[in-house]
Amino acid sequence: MKKQMQPVDAAALLEEHGFKKTPLRLLLLEILSISPAPLPVSTLQRKTKKLGADLATLYRALNAFVEAELVQAITADKKKALYELNRPKIHVHHIMCDSCNTVETIPFCIKSLDQQAINVSRLFKKIYSHQLAFVGTCRKCLRAVR
Repeated sequence: MKKQMQPVDAAALLEEHGFKKTPLRLLLLEILSISPAPLPVSTLQRKTKKLGADLATLYRALNAFVEAELVQAITADKKKALYELNRPKIHVHHIMCDSCNTVETIPFCIKSLDQQAINVSRLFKKIYSHQLAFVGTCRKCLRAVR
């Protein structure tokens, strides 16, 4: 069983990043803050259904959060994005199945890649963040193919 994350102060987070405190934005951040794993839009839509927001509004809110780096979109392809709250003190990477969208968190980071990227770059001298996602096929999907 996955451990539930600690909720964040969604109102303070929205204010800090210059967002209006709408019921949808507050609820989205609360949902993402307690989720132990990244969530697909279908789950977020189901959990915010009581607010009556349409799918376009949900996507606009998520895209604004991704742009503001409040939320990270994890994708194997554009149609299967999963979303999770960015937590600066908890840096993780993922392995994602390109068939069923299963995601597993990898509990380590290869920080030396940042320095290697700087060493080979002719244009950049500082890296503030990075994203790394492995995409493959999970055991369940591999067995289903056999």
